[in-house]
Amino acid sequence: MSWFRPAPRLVTPTAVSLFRTVGADRAAEYRERGFHRRHFFAHRAYYVPRAGPDGLQLAKAMYGVSDPARLKQVLVFAGDEARAGIPPELFFDDDLVWHRQQLGLPGLVAGANVAVVGRELLTTARYSDIVQRIGRRREHATRVEKRFRGWDHMLLNAVLNYAVERNLKVIRFPTADLALAHTDPKRNPKRDMFERIYDADVQARFTAVRRGQYWIVDVRANRDRLVVSAPGREPLADERTICICHDTERELGHLGLDPAFVAHAAAASGPALLGMLEIEGRRGVRATYDVVGQLMPELRPAIEHGGHEIAFHSYDHRPHHNQLGLCRGVDYRVRGYRPPNSRMTPELTDEILGRYNFEWLASSPDSVGTRCPALGRATVRIPIFFDDFPMHRHGVTYDAWEAEALQTTASRPFTAFGLHDCYADHWLHGYEALLGRLADLGTLRTVGEVADRVLLGCAE
Repeated sequence: MSWFRPAPRLVTPTAVSLFRTVGADRAAEYRERGFHRRHFFAHRAYYVPRAGPDGLQLAKAMYGVSDPARLKQVLVFAGDEARAGIPPELFFDDDLVWHRQQLGLPGLVAGANVAVVGRELLTTARYSDIVQRIGRRREHATRVEKRFRGWDHMLLNAVLNYAVERNLKVIRFPTADLALAHTDPKRNPKRDMFERIYDADVQARFTAVRRGQYWIVDVRANRDRLVVSAPGREPLADERTICICHDTERELGHLGLDPAFVAHAAAASGPALLGMLEIEGRRGVRATYDVVGQLMPELRPAIEHGGHEIAFHSYDHRPHHNQLGLCRGVDYRVRGYRPPNSRMTPELTDEILGRYNFEWLASSPDSVGTRCPALGRATVRIPIFFDDFPMHRHGVTYDAWEAEALQTTASRPFTAFGLHDCYADHWLHGYEALLGRLADLGTLRTVGEVADRVLLGCAE
């Protein structure tokens, strides 16, 4: 059963994920190509069609590239042997793997943001969260630093492999000066680290010529430096999938419209949130909580304590057009956005979403242009088929609403729907039983997990 169908102007994921792999038996080959023994570790490389952290901002600033469809991400994941002895949860530690680019896979070590323009591969940032931030977990630092000290060399080989496969002529790397110029000074960047990664590593790995603020690498001239990665593929989960999105807004969606309901929602939404979290905890269900940005600092701890995904539901549930920027003032790393009332405002384009590092957008099928999860120009589109508003506005009974919800879910390979904290009086009494019936129909996943599946299915 496939839950993806073609949609206009969108990319349909496949049911398999493509990658490149380098096994432990290739160590000698790496040494023959000039790599140090200590730099090698077995790994997989994925070529993913997304911008990566600050990828669109950097591509525009460094190269004038503003089309998110040109952007790619090269990700290096340590193989099973290379991860041995390192706690698996370390690779999902939110304080270490700060950029949250794991795609749900174990062992993410490094990533590079790149753009393809003509026959040139333009690179921007290269990073290894787990190595560069492992000082926060000193008990594991020695092993991680020793095991993955060659992260940038493995990553540079994967970048060259990408260029060779696509018959590109030139790879352009920023110098340390250029990379530093486009790094937020609040992050306290260390010049020696930038010089090691952006200057020394590139010169050690390739025959490179400096031109202005860039290192120029001729792909053909450096072909003998490459260790070719073996292509691999593996099937992705293909099952009926269900996403629950909690639009968490308290009274903010009704201000100025219904004073009596505003007072009720302000008083009832808090206890309702605790109730749904308790029920989901008992059922072992992870949901996606789309939270209004103004409420995020207060509500986030309880939601994340339950293991749920957090996304934005605008900043203040008002119609002005700076919601994305205000949301990023609250949190820089949240991956998803759900617009209030599925209303697509002018800022909800792939370009602007990419500029603010949003990776998925969830809204009604008509507004996102698809009835199945699909990839736009570097942003995953998730259709939301129905919500609980008919019970509040039109007097639909819970039993009638549930029957239609289950019928819709049973008829489709993918269903995502919304529930509001402010309307929980209508459905919370039946929520635990509903979760059981949904589990009988398919697998409950977060929207972020579905977005990861889309990206893996679109990997090159």
